Amino acid sequence: MGSRFFNSLMKNGYKIHLCTKIYKKNLYSNDKVQYIRKIIMKKRACGIIIIFLCSVFTGISNGNCVQHVQPRFTSEFSTLTLDKTERISNVFIREFEDQENKGSTNISWKKHVIDSAFDYAFGVFVCDVDNDNDSDILGAAKDGDFIAWWRNDGGKPINWTKFVIDDNFDGATSVFAVDIDNDLDIDVVGSAWQAKEIALWINNGETPITWSKYIIKSDFDFAHEVYCHDLDKDGDSDILGVSSDDDQIVWWRNDGGVPIEWTEQIITSDFDGAKCARVADFDNDGLLDVIGAAIFDNEIRLWRNCGGDPIVWEEYIIEDNFYGAHRVEPCDMDFDGDIDIVGAAYLGSELAWWENEGGTPLMWTKHVIATNFDRACIGLPVDIDEDGDIDVIGTAQYGYDVAMFRNDGGDPFAWTKIVIDSFFQGAWPGVVCDIDGDGDTDIVVGASFEDKLAWWESDLHQQPVKPEKPSGTASGKPGIQYAFSSRTTDPFGLELYYQWQWGDGNFSEWIGPYNSGDECNASHIWSKKGKYEIRVKARNIDGAESGWSDPLPVTMPCSSNHPDVRFLEWLFQRFPTAFPILRQLFGY
Repeated sequence: MGSRFFNSLMKNGYKIHLCTKIYKKNLYSNDKVQYIRKIIMKKRACGIIIIFLCSVFTGISNGNCVQHVQPRFTSEFSTLTLDKTERISNVFIREFEDQENKGSTNISWKKHVIDSAFDYAFGVFVCDVDNDNDSDILGAAKDGDFIAWWRNDGGKPINWTKFVIDDNFDGATSVFAVDIDNDLDIDVVGSAWQAKEIALWINNGETPITWSKYIIKSDFDFAHEVYCHDLDKDGDSDILGVSSDDDQIVWWRNDGGVPIEWTEQIITSDFDGAKCARVADFDNDGLLDVIGAAIFDNEIRLWRNCGGDPIVWEEYIIEDNFYGAHRVEPCDMDFDGDIDIVGAAYLGSELAWWENEGGTPLMWTKHVIATNFDRACIGLPVDIDEDGDIDVIGTAQYGYDVAMFRNDGGDPFAWTKIVIDSFFQGAWPGVVCDIDGDGDTDIVVGASFEDKLAWWESDLHQQPVKPEKPSGTASGKPGIQYAFSSRTTDPFGLELYYQWQWGDGNFSEWIGPYNSGDECNASHIWSKKGKYEIRVKARNIDGAESGWSDPLPVTMPCSSNHPDVRFLEWLFQRFPTAFPILRQLFGY
């Protein structure tokens, strides 16, 4: 089938992206390909098709908050065998669920301040610390010298109770939570600038929780960040630490025991101003690699895990001109089965992502997401509007911005900046997670200049369902009133108001309230002939709005006031199948 398969796709409206580029790179040589790297896109109304070879999508988790949302599929696997000349076999096709009417572009955000004494917010994390099935928040306060957690006590709005884990952790910079001793409760790891420490607090399993502190590393100059991952895949969580003054990324292997014993391995000692480290399998070889960002080197680097005990690392520079590289996050941005990178450049005020092009060594293509994002601190990849692609949430410390960069698709991706908060002074550490348990993704950010911890509640899953396409007449005459109806439901059964868009520049007032599911009726008079589209949207009593309905086309042929027009109307009614040209000219 081979080329006939691709030709048939194109004939049926599919758009083939970058296939020439793939073949030129000869990625299929020697029958050793593990995946086909690029996306074959169908017209949007038909969904998206991805073709890949022996590949699965993997999610990157940060605590209990998913940084990369896997795409939803609706069709089963199909198996094809292409011509030998194309050197591809066992190709699987899965079709994306049609996202045309999924997701929302009009998410509303409600800000909730959790704490106004978070003295120079430097690190935040979200995890269910007390195992009560809701999302708690942890924070590191640099000037407050503390590591704390805020217990989610539920309620609407959510109530929070603050517990300080350590109030003498000098210059606390970051915090991470994970069950590090495999006793089924959540422990906490943190880093501190002035204390020059990486520390672990073991959860003693009491109520209220008590903590036992262990120093993992001392004299770790300007310990900027701590991160946990099972790097050696032995079933327990290891610790990675980043030292900005020592220019180091180090990992400590969890060797078990009570207390836990640790084996230190330095990954690099020449990463000038190291700020960040993350873990993922970038080359799909089954081993976990490490990436990092360095603010003075302006670099993003990859350390490829070559295996061995101790692990042997191969270093590669991915980017050497990312001014003030501050943060990196792994994510499969383009759903091609390999892990890409999202980065924030603090001094360059830039957000960008690097497309993993495969190859040996790996090749990377940079794509800019945003510039002039004043002192960009983080870029968190997540499908926040649930439209089937990956967006990015960013913070700008000097710009005071918390913003969403919406992925509008295309090749390369187009991005739309949507400011969520434009005056959160010193916006810096953040995480994305479902805080209120309603199934959508919320945002937690700390403000280093105004010492606040806050979260922004998404109303995506609180919105009423998009109303039905309006029903009513599809044609009429100007100057006459016509009635239309529609209905929808609210996910929580709340009362609804409706607003109508008449297509002539006029909108109705909010009409209601109606019970969820009840029909709303409205009427309108058009003043002149023309073709119009009627839409309607709903808003519940809590203020969450749906998207606009699909349009109902309406034609107002012409005014009936003039004698000549009345004559034409009589003529067309008298001879309903005659005068097709006149009918077309006058819109009948």
